[in-house]
Amino acid sequence: MLKNKISIVLIALSLLGGMSSLAQNNTNSPYSRYGYGILEDNAVGANRGMGGVGYGFQSGRQINIKNPASYAAMDSLTFLFDIGVSLQNTWMKENSLKESEVNGNLDYVALQFPLGRHMAGSAGLTPFSSVGYSFGGSIPNGSYTQVGEGGISQAFIGLSGHIYKGLYLGANVSYLFGNIEHTTTLLPKDNTIGSIFLKKLHVSDFRVEFGLQYTHNINKKNRITVGAVYTPEKKLLGRTYTYEEIYSTTSGSTSVSRSDSSSIKSRYSLPTSIGAGFTYVWDERLTVGADVTFQDWSSVRYDGVKDSLNNRLKVAIGAEFLPNPMSGNYMKRMRYRLGAFYNHSYLKVKGCDIDEYGITCGFGFPVRRDKSILNLSLEYLNRQSTPTSFIRENFLRVSLSLTFNELWFFKRKFE
Repeated sequence: MLKNKISIVLIALSLLGGMSSLAQNNTNSPYSRYGYGILEDNAVGANRGMGGVGYGFQSGRQINIKNPASYAAMDSLTFLFDIGVSLQNTWMKENSLKESEVNGNLDYVALQFPLGRHMAGSAGLTPFSSVGYSFGGSIPNGSYTQVGEGGISQAFIGLSGHIYKGLYLGANVSYLFGNIEHTTTLLPKDNTIGSIFLKKLHVSDFRVEFGLQYTHNINKKNRITVGAVYTPEKKLLGRTYTYEEIYSTTSGSTSVSRSDSSSIKSRYSLPTSIGAGFTYVWDERLTVGADVTFQDWSSVRYDGVKDSLNNRLKVAIGAEFLPNPMSGNYMKRMRYRLGAFYNHSYLKVKGCDIDEYGITCGFGFPVRRDKSILNLSLEYLNRQSTPTSFIRENFLRVSLSLTFNELWFFKRKFE
């Protein structure tokens, strides 16, 4: 038993230490060329099948990093370990042009553990944003290609406490790190001299978020939990690097005509973010919830410019149903999930807004004497610009995660 626990800890630590490129290669969208790319929302495990709902979600068997206040709701004898992967297919259409791409990635790793009867902690690594695109076209007397890759990851540690009766408070401290690279290549038709322009954003900074949850037991079978999360505005630390190269296609020689580096502190920042939501639970079998998220992107600077991004608003609803946890029928011990969401993106593309609509479904398969859970989630998302329609994107994402549940702190009288 002790050897098994040590092995799991070593595996978890090696995954946490080796996932420095977590957010990369997880998207293929021309819209990720703008801002910090496509944002992620810390939805893991059960959250993904429920439309991403999580601000009011509490579970002793599932990690919920959307609200750090939820950690202390776990059993004081339990250790949780969650790892998730995903595979998505993207269909893009612009006028008569069509294209499809497949992407897959190791999404996240998270741990959760008790720190006493009324406190718990968490740690993990999750993506903050993803950038991935490649396209080109014609220009006068030549052609061009634009390629982007990278993203920002966040390694976090969190702490939560059960303060008074149904009141829970928590906080996460995250270390944001990563590189976002945008490369433009120009190739004239009439000669053999081309140009490459590279701009890299390197982020290395900390941020904090605070969470609150309050649970009211209506009666023995019914309860409601309300939750809120607040993240203050933050000026980012890091550097930008720009390069300009002139190359010859005949000789293969390259000359650097311009190279520069500068701090991003006064030119890039993250906005104030506020989220609130609730869940209603009946008989530990039916959970219904809803979330609202608002982020004030229009007031922060991106590349030294204010009002280059839109305020973000996301609304999500979701539900989970467990037919009968005590049944001998495996299908009745499974968890069935459904959700939907609308996201008014923070991205602003040539004066147009980007809107996203999505639906989700999922299943929780009990394993290891019904303590651990294998989560399978399906998500369909439509992304398009308004009022002018540029590229219409449709995504189908399959997510698989395993929440390992072990009674690590229980002392057996007999071995």
